[in-house]
Amino acid sequence: MNYRDKRKQEMYDWFHERFIVPEAFNPGKGVLAKYQYSCDGPYCPRDVLLSNFKGVYPDELINSVAGDLELERMEWYMRKTEAPVAF
Repeated sequence: MNYRDKRKQEMYDWFHERFIVPEAFNPGKGVLAKYQYSCDGPYCPRDVLLSNFKGVYPDELINSVAGDLELERMEWYMRKTEAPVAF
């Protein structure tokens, strides 16, 4: 997604750098497949964005980006990284 507002784009890109939809880790298993979430997942975009950007950007901006991400998928999987990811 491309936003005109750089703040929204920052949050959207930040989220996608750290989270991915479960199907990307379980291709070909179908919509009803069960997923094993690591790192206490699944994650809700709204909760993650609010915990990281509240007080940095207005709640209206955070909720707008969260709504767009929730349209993509309600539950997300944390990407595997070599170092712990703070959010």
